[in-house]
Amino acid sequence: MRYFLIVTALVFASVTAASACSGVKDYPKAIKALESNQHLSAEQKDILMKDLMAGKSMHDEGYKTGDMSKMGQSLKILRSVKSRIKNQ
Repeated sequence: MRYFLIVTALVFASVTAASACSGVKDYPKAIKALESNQHLSAEQKDILMKDLMAGKSMHDEGYKTGDMSKMGQSLKILRSVKSRIKNQ
């Protein structure tokens, strides 16, 4: 049982780290998508850009310190902003 829990924890940690690293590519893509979006007002773009920058900063800090929690939170921000960009 102990072995199973250890293996499960290691697999979860590696999956979390791999998905968190997607932020390295996805944040720049989201920034470009936001900048080229013609359906959002300037005010909406400013708000979303601030959210993106906060998430990117959190991701970078989590990446530097190995804080998986920060990287996970940053990806939630990224997914939220990306959905708001697409839904407009």
